[in-house]
Amino acid sequence: MPQPQAALKPLSHSQLFLLFAGVIFLCCLFGIATRHLTFLASFWPANSVLLGLLMRFPHTRHPISFIGAIAGYLVADTIQGTPLLLNVCLTSANLLYVITTLTLYIRFNAFIRSMHHGYFYLFLFSFCCVGGLASALFAAVLLPYLDTPFALGSFGVDFGYWFTSEIQNAVLLLPALISMPHLTPLKQCLKGLKSTTIQMTLPLIAVIISIVIAYYDAGPGSLLYPIAPLIWCALRYQHFSVTIISSISCAFIIYHVSQNYLLLYPDNYLNNTISTRLGLIMMTIAPLTVSSINKVRSKLIQELQHTIAYDDLTSSLTRRQFLQSLQRLQEQAKRSGHTSAFFMLDIDHFKHINDNYGHQVGDRALQHFVRTTQSLLNPQDLLGRLGGEEFAIFISNTNKETAYQHAEKIRKHISQSPITIEQSQTFSIQTSIGICICTPEKNYSTEQLFKHADDALYRAKRQGRNQVVIST
Repeated sequence: MPQPQAALKPLSHSQLFLLFAGVIFLCCLFGIATRHLTFLASFWPANSVLLGLLMRFPHTRHPISFIGAIAGYLVADTIQGTPLLLNVCLTSANLLYVITTLTLYIRFNAFIRSMHHGYFYLFLFSFCCVGGLASALFAAVLLPYLDTPFALGSFGVDFGYWFTSEIQNAVLLLPALISMPHLTPLKQCLKGLKSTTIQMTLPLIAVIISIVIAYYDAGPGSLLYPIAPLIWCALRYQHFSVTIISSISCAFIIYHVSQNYLLLYPDNYLNNTISTRLGLIMMTIAPLTVSSINKVRSKLIQELQHTIAYDDLTSSLTRRQFLQSLQRLQEQAKRSGHTSAFFMLDIDHFKHINDNYGHQVGDRALQHFVRTTQSLLNPQDLLGRLGGEEFAIFISNTNKETAYQHAEKIRKHISQSPITIEQSQTFSIQTSIGICICTPEKNYSTEQLFKHADDALYRAKRQGRNQVVIST
């Protein structure tokens, strides 16, 4: 589910007013420019942009923001010579859609989060439908009394055209506005395009081909050509990319089909436009929902992989993941002819810690041990928890003397780093370390590494603990 979190710095009231007034004013001018029949706007982005900003940036939900938006609406239509009463009516209808949809979104946001997040867009567009119904009903009832060309002839046509226009604009704009990454992730995404393979571009190529075919096929089935390629994109690309591809595809088909019907059937243009919009809205929801569900699935897989790979308590590698990574690094060391070191570490008298301070403090001791040890390792070094208070480290490209110094450094830091418990009481832990050095001449297997390091660890324990021993 997209996370509409604040990313803008806090703005003053005057800045909020100017921001929303300016954005809505420009969006209204753009929408007015698409009135190809002198009074019908093919694309009206202002409402969806306003709604998207308020959803994405909660701290902008302030009366000043709405006042600025109202100013943007009124000024844009005033410049076009719209009478004041009609201007107020249109602005009221626009705001009714935004406020109704936003209220539903805020009211049911917690409920949506408790459901399967992949269904986010189904809920979102349902809220937009309710807002669109309220707005369309308001406009269809009131506009005929104002003697304006915005009244298209009958209540059904007025209502249907206004309603589908709102939902169409929501489908085209809201997904991209809500899911758009922040600047840094967006730059990383754009850089990643340089390394895109031909195989990764195939879904996009399929979308382009389907749109080209739809352009030359004037039949009603041309509306459905992009569905399969768009779903393919939803399964292969990042969610934000899917929203952009879906929006552009839908916008092109709406424009192309609408123009064809305008030329071929001018008397039925409005009815055909309403039908076309409804069909394309349904078409666009499909890839967006698939992409959203796929995003949730990918996140769950990543979380599962993290759970399998990392110990829940200490965040060190699990035994299974450590062994898999160890075998891979052993192969690399063997091919490169480097010397490597395998450590086995055991916290001394750990049972006494649990008995004297409790298991919660024992858990904190384990976490402290891992944090301290991890801070002394290089990024390429492995640290894993074998079980209980026993850990292992694998260091590539080292030698016997360096490995011993490294182990001594870890041992000293562990013993010299006190752990604070209740009432400022502190205690320290100690560790014994056994080391096995693996050279090109002595290329031990994984089992042999464990045996030699475990023997060295046993000697360290038997000789008094809190010391480092290298296997012979």
